[in-house]
Amino acid sequence: MKKIIVFIILACFLCMPVCADDNYVTHYENVGADKLADNLDEQTREFFEQNGIDASDYNWVNKLTIGNVFGHIWNFVTSGAKAPIKTGVLVASIIFLSAALTAFGTAPRFETAIYAAVLSISALIATDIWQSISAAVNAVKGVSSFMLSFVPIFASILALSGKTVTAPAMSALLLGATEAVSFVSSFAVLPLMGGYLALSISSGVSPLLNSSGIVESVKKISMWVISLFGTLFIGILGIQTAVNSAADSVTLRTAKFILGTSVPVAGGVLSEAVSTISASMGLLKSSVGIYGVVALIFMLLPIVIELVLWRCVLMLDISLGELFSLPKITGILRAVDSMLSLLLGVVLMVGGMFIISLTVVITVGKT
Repeated sequence: MKKIIVFIILACFLCMPVCADDNYVTHYENVGADKLADNLDEQTREFFEQNGIDASDYNWVNKLTIGNVFGHIWNFVTSGAKAPIKTGVLVASIIFLSAALTAFGTAPRFETAIYAAVLSISALIATDIWQSISAAVNAVKGVSSFMLSFVPIFASILALSGKTVTAPAMSALLLGATEAVSFVSSFAVLPLMGGYLALSISSGVSPLLNSSGIVESVKKISMWVISLFGTLFIGILGIQTAVNSAADSVTLRTAKFILGTSVPVAGGVLSEAVSTISASMGLLKSSVGIYGVVALIFMLLPIVIELVLWRCVLMLDISLGELFSLPKITGILRAVDSMLSLLLGVVLMVGGMFIISLTVVITVGKT
């Protein structure tokens, strides 16, 4: 008797959406997805508006073309390349000047010129690099803010599409990760990167301090922690989603069977209605989920491109310094490049963690 009562309650719960308006836009507005664009950064929002990218129309994906995507990426490259190229040219000029002084100067003048060049490069790089660090932290904060609004809406869509077991597990895990990322980016990343940058520069500036070993150790430990955290998070979410998706499938099939066999006359109609509503919400889930993935990519892409350009410029300057046998200058440039690689790893880990997680939830359990 208890099983029959449970089955009836479950069937009634799953059949509730049948009475709702079977319209994509109505479902889209009812779950609050029309407010998602308000949490995008200004640059991403403008690109979406200009290209008609709006999840209220499930055909928005067809509006993404190679031309407008690569055009937008090229805008990122041109805007993000200004500071690295300017700084790189100035650093290269200092390297040429130092090489000329070392070639024609005496030993005391040579050492003085090298330390003057190192101090100049440190002051020059520190200002521009710090702006990129701040931009990276702001980008991560923007992603966290977007995910805090996106996850509850996406969880509601999952639940209405029949994923009643997957939705709460996914939302709890993603919201926990989002809160953690928001806290760390607000209170830890900026001061830690600042300290790491100061330690890196001091190893190249001070003749009495050699902290290159500490810098490399900090980088290795940080990368290990980042990799471990990202792997564990995605692994746990993937396992939970796979198992819960199977449970959701059983629940939906059971409800359809009960409705089809237990309700006189209209049982077959109600069973098909459950399938129709589930398919409609499944379309909404895919559309909104992919919208979230694309939004995350475009929110993080500008700072990723900027950091990559910084590393490319620094590598060219390092090669130039090695060509003229200036180990002090190349040492400080390598230290700064090491810090940028760590920051780039943090940004990629945050973006990859959320993007892969959403992709797993969207794709697992599809038939």
